[in-house]
Amino acid sequence: MLEFRKFSEFPRGTLYDILQDAYSYDSRNKELWDENWHESDEFFYDNPEIADKYGLVTCIENYPIGFVTWDPRNIPEYVEIGHNGIRSAYKRKGYGHLQLQEAIHRIRSYAGVKKIIVCTNSNLVAPRNYESVGFRLYDKKKNCSESAYTGDYLYYEIKLQTCMK
Repeated sequence: MLEFRKFSEFPRGTLYDILQDAYSYDSRNKELWDENWHESDEFFYDNPEIADKYGLVTCIENYPIGFVTWDPRNIPEYVEIGHNGIRSAYKRKGYGHLQLQEAIHRIRSYAGVKKIIVCTNSNLVAPRNYESVGFRLYDKKKNCSESAYTGDYLYYEIKLQTCMK
């Protein structure tokens, strides 16, 4: 049975472990992102009150198969989706879609949020997942860095409310 739980219910390293597994299909990902993954894991486990309020861990039978985080610091203008990953063995089974739907549901509960944004890249499955829950592409930028193999940067948004004049 799929359930969504708090980061504080899992040991330090869980976020890192999921990211490492989710992106294991190409060894260059670990080379490029390992430091960021460690820093993110350390931040959330050093600040469990933030992790539990602005993220969730997706589990099957108490086993963490994925997680998603979001940054609320720009409310009311927007909330930004941060890391969002599913372990390789659980991909393409609908769990990433359900995880993202749950995050959107929780973000919608914040009063006055106008939109949710996320940046991903064109060489991942992620764009299809974001589009499947209602995100719309609003910008695209060429990746000119040494890590260009990861594809162009895609910027998505979901508008939650319209401003009344």
